Amino acid sequence: MKRAFIFTGQGNEYVKMGEDLFNNSSESKEMIESLKLNFNFNDICVKENALVSDTRYSQTSVFLISIALAKLLNKYGVYADATAGLSLGEYTSLCYSDAISIQDTVDILYQRSNIMYNALKNSNSGMVAVLLSSKKPVEIDTNEFNCEVANYNSPQQIVLTGDNLAIERCSKKYLEEGALKAIKLNVTGAFHSVFLKDGSGTLGNYLSNYKFEVPKIPVYYNYVGNKGDYNINELLVKQLYNPVLFKQSIERMIEDGIEQFCCIGVGSSPASFIKAIAKSMDTKVDIQVFEKVSDVEKFAKSFEPSKIKKLLMKKNKPIIIPTME
Repeated sequence: MKRAFIFTGQGNEYVKMGEDLFNNSSESKEMIESLKLNFNFNDICVKENALVSDTRYSQTSVFLISIALAKLLNKYGVYADATAGLSLGEYTSLCYSDAISIQDTVDILYQRSNIMYNALKNSNSGMVAVLLSSKKPVEIDTNEFNCEVANYNSPQQIVLTGDNLAIERCSKKYLEEGALKAIKLNVTGAFHSVFLKDGSGTLGNYLSNYKFEVPKIPVYYNYVGNKGDYNINELLVKQLYNPVLFKQSIERMIEDGIEQFCCIGVGSSPASFIKAIAKSMDTKVDIQVFEKVSDVEKFAKSFEPSKIKKLLMKKNKPIIIPTME
């Protein structure tokens, strides 16, 4: 069975989201404490602190929780044949595939999060998740409303991004045309939009200081919705202000023979997206969610060759969460 690790992005942060990891995995705690961070992980993520949702801290924190859980899976002999991430999660994928070290990823995310924070803090912009009906497809030219699509998450969900008034008008039009729901997201501004195009140049200059190695396992990239021999620096720059092609990436993974998707990190949004994508392709896949140390340990106990086929027949009911950055 070919397995993919799918890493979450921003949007599902919660107070004390790092408490489980610190209390139940000494290896993870030691790894995080050995890194040079621009903030105290314990103060932001383990204790009660509203700053956990501030993009300047949440990006690094979500990455650290995700990569720590992936390392725990490796410890129990569970490895990935391919990987992808949802926006921020793409950095986790690159780190997991040994394209770049954990410390370098932390340093890059510090710069990325500050670039995004400074570009969006006075922009009066935001994001709206639009839930579409499978029975009544809706296609609207978002350019007419001066907004953009930030994420293609699944056949039933896109995310609009841009000026708050613009995305409000556009989402209203979607509802009038048959969309099921429009949900304003609790984010600091218009991720993956033209608001970040100027900042992408700053990110590009900073990324030029780093050399990305060839990933040891295939990485499916947000900007192209596929794997391949690309200039990683350029893709990460373009990813900042272009749509995340998550749906297209998962479709390609399934076409390439991936049968099991391990969704790793804070929140289980990718699980619900993958379930919808596989259903639209009339394909059965196994979906596992790893948010806590206990999820890893439980799966590890069942991880025997004789039981792998049974996993494909397991009925998955992942919790549906609107979206992530």
